[in-house]
Amino acid sequence: MSSRKYKVMVVDDDESICNSLRKLLDSEGYQVISAANGAEALETFHREQNQIDLLLVDLNMPIKNGWVVLNELMEVNPSLPAFVLTALPHQSELAEAAGVNALVEKPIDVPGLLQLIQRQLVGSAPSPLFQPAGHRAFPFHWLRASRDAQRAQWAESPGTPYDHWGLNE
Repeated sequence: MSSRKYKVMVVDDDESICNSLRKLLDSEGYQVISAANGAEALETFHREQNQIDLLLVDLNMPIKNGWVVLNELMEVNPSLPAFVLTALPHQSELAEAAGVNALVEKPIDVPGLLQLIQRQLVGSAPSPLFQPAGHRAFPFHWLRASRDAQRAQWAESPGTPYDHWGLNE
């Protein structure tokens, strides 16, 4: 990872997922800010928008759902990379049409997510300087639910899909 400390905004009403993502991303050297619902996400974003490098937004949230939040945030900053997090089925076409960079299904494939984030922030993301205003020319990625995490959910021992990563303590 580069020496620059990227800031990721995580928006999810599930506290355990939010905390797990915070621990994971902190351990990888990212700064994390979080919001527990759509209204809080909009308020936080407007306060810190010039410092945020990537959005991770859950779709199914109270007050304002993820699609509403993403639409408003991408209006403010169309060049900001955004990943949708969801356990809802059949969201890939909507996500791609909305112009998000990635659809990340839950349970999250942690190595896949880290690779996507790394590639997006450090890799060959298109420069906003060469894009027309309001244009989002990002490749779309679909990160399917983790099979390992699903097996962990179905296992007889108690736990969450992220226990094997040491993220839920």
